[in-house]
Amino acid sequence: MKLTNKMFITIQYINLNDQMIKRHLQDWLVFTRLLYTPAKMIINHEKAQPFSLHRVHQLLNKLTEHEDLEFVVKNGPNESYFHLVDGNLLEKHLVTQDIFLKQKQMILNYMDIKMSKRGLFGYLRSYDEYLYHNTEEIKMRLAFEETQAIEQLPKIRNQKNEIVVDCNQFAGYDIFYRGFCLTSCWRIYFSSRYHKIIPLAVVQEVQQVEQVCKVAEDVWFVELYKDPYRWQEKLNLNYQRLFRDQMGIDQLAWNNGVGILREPLIEYAYTDNVIQTVQYQNDRLQPTPKKEATHFVTRVYDIIHDNYQERRVKGTLNAQAYFPWVDEQGMKMMNYLVLNPKYSLDEGLCAYEFYLRNYLEINVADERYQEYLAILNIYLPDEFLTKIPYKPLKEKMSDIHFSRLKKRRKRIFFDLKKENNHLRVNFIPFSAMKNTNEISRVGG
Repeated sequence: MKLTNKMFITIQYINLNDQMIKRHLQDWLVFTRLLYTPAKMIINHEKAQPFSLHRVHQLLNKLTEHEDLEFVVKNGPNESYFHLVDGNLLEKHLVTQDIFLKQKQMILNYMDIKMSKRGLFGYLRSYDEYLYHNTEEIKMRLAFEETQAIEQLPKIRNQKNEIVVDCNQFAGYDIFYRGFCLTSCWRIYFSSRYHKIIPLAVVQEVQQVEQVCKVAEDVWFVELYKDPYRWQEKLNLNYQRLFRDQMGIDQLAWNNGVGILREPLIEYAYTDNVIQTVQYQNDRLQPTPKKEATHFVTRVYDIIHDNYQERRVKGTLNAQAYFPWVDEQGMKMMNYLVLNPKYSLDEGLCAYEFYLRNYLEINVADERYQEYLAILNIYLPDEFLTKIPYKPLKEKMSDIHFSRLKKRRKRIFFDLKKENNHLRVNFIPFSAMKNTNEISRVGG
């Protein structure tokens, strides 16, 4: 991989008034000029012009919270940027390794202080690591990666039906969920506003990281490993993956239509203004995949009343851990998935196999499981209801007994059986799903 050795710095602020905007942008300008001497500037994508401090001060003094402005200054490989829109501000900096190492302490202090001033999210990371984990277009990856290496990467189709790299599979992929940026990289800052989706106790108690530190009353950062420029080392990539999995980022959001096809280390449930999480741990109280868990940390956080409860127990999974919706009268237990195989190169075959095995090959000590009908509802775009790969699945899953494929009303279904385990799988079109918000949120 061709390396730039640049450092990438990002901070996002929200709900700023006029006075806060002016102060933040004055600080941005001072910080930029301490890092390097600006030579050029670009306003709202116009033609680059020589940097003028007087012109910049004039521009900044006129800004209000209702402005929509993008501003860039550059000098060689160094670049600083801000985008102001409706009182929200995003600032970014790209600097050489030499500048970062010389100014490291000032940069870290700047991040700590600025995040405490209405910062929502921030991170510092190798720009090469960012590019590797977030560049999906093959033509753009050729700028830093050999064709042979790109051929080995996972692929999907994008909205234009072009084949691209599936960055969902990478630990450092930036994805957005309910307006929040979710990622894993060298140093990540979280404000207390993240408790709307992730209880901060999950962040504070994360394992196998370099440090977790409180820098302000409502701001924390997590540093994954010592040297941001050694991100390619296997151990550091493992730390990056483990952090992402402990946060459950890929359980919350994906945009490849089928998810990341790995067992969770944590699961989330949202009801009204309450967040519930279950973390899975082994006998050494370390993060572990769900099916291997022997210890469970359950958290319930009421956002409105700021009420937090935590419970830690040792035990085994029961059937309700996989099928949380129970119909006692009908003697059924159910779970559901929302998938969109149109992005998959195999029309969802690998995803179907993963999820079918995940809900069939379970080891639960629960009498109700044998007495009740375990059901997995898989919601699909309407056009895929006639494309269920029934025969290919039977061939790939030859260790499992498939019943005959049946059609009834607006669904297709079959039953699976492996030893004492059983599962009914219903394939249902999006048009038959009552809560269409779930389709857009989960289906990618």
